[in-house]
Amino acid sequence: MADYSPEPRLIVFDMDGTLIADRFIFRLAHKFGFEAELKSIMSGSIPEHKKTKSIAALLKGIRVKDIIAVFNQIPLSPGTQLVTSELKKDGHILAIISDSYTLATERLQKKLGFGFTVANRLVVKDGKATGGVEMPLNWTRNRGGCLKHSVCKLNALFSLCDETKIPLVRTVAVGDNVADICLLKQAGLGVAFNPKAPAVEQSADITLNKDLSPLLAIIREQELPKSAP
Repeated sequence: MADYSPEPRLIVFDMDGTLIADRFIFRLAHKFGFEAELKSIMSGSIPEHKKTKSIAALLKGIRVKDIIAVFNQIPLSPGTQLVTSELKKDGHILAIISDSYTLATERLQKKLGFGFTVANRLVVKDGKATGGVEMPLNWTRNRGGCLKHSVCKLNALFSLCDETKIPLVRTVAVGDNVADICLLKQAGLGVAFNPKAPAVEQSADITLNKDLSPLLAIIREQELPKSAP
C-alpha cells in the first residue's frame, strides 16, 4: 500500500501585488515625490529592461535605510504568512522571482523563510542609491523566455529547476501581472492572484482573489502518494 507523502515542488511567487499587498516602487514614488516621472516611464513605449534602468535612476541619492523603511510599511497579502509557512512544512521549496529589488526580496525571503530569490539589484555607494541597477537577465540560456523584461522570470524558473533538481512539471507559479504570464503558462500549475489584466487570468490554470489561503488546499489536493518501495 502506498505511503502518502507529498513530493517536493518548486513554488515560485511574484512579490509586488502577490506576496505583498502593494507595489514597492509605487510606495517609493509616493514617499519621495516622483509619481509623475514614474507614470511617464511606465506608460512609455521603450523596452521593459530600459524602463527598469530609467526607474532606478529616479532613486538616485536616496538613502538605502529610507528605501527599506518604505518597504517595511507594506503589509503582506492576506494568507501569505499561513500559506508559505505550511508549504515549507510540507517540504516544498519556495522562491521569489521579482522585477523589483533584492534589498526588498531578500528581506522578505528571510522573513518568510524562502529558499531562493531572483530580482534586480540596486547599485549602492556610501549608503545611497546611485541610480544604477544590475539586472539578472540570464538571456543567454533562453529556452522560451521573452527576452523583454529586466528579470526574465521564465528563465529564472528554468535555472531554479536545474539547481533544485525539480522538473518543470512539479513547479507552481503565482503572480498577478503581465510580467508573470510566461511563468503562469509554463509552470506545472499557474495561479493568477488578483490578476491585473485579463491576459494574466487567461494564462493561468487557477485564479484566486483577495486571499492566498486557498492555495494551500489546491496544492495539497493535487499531490499524489509516493510509490511503495
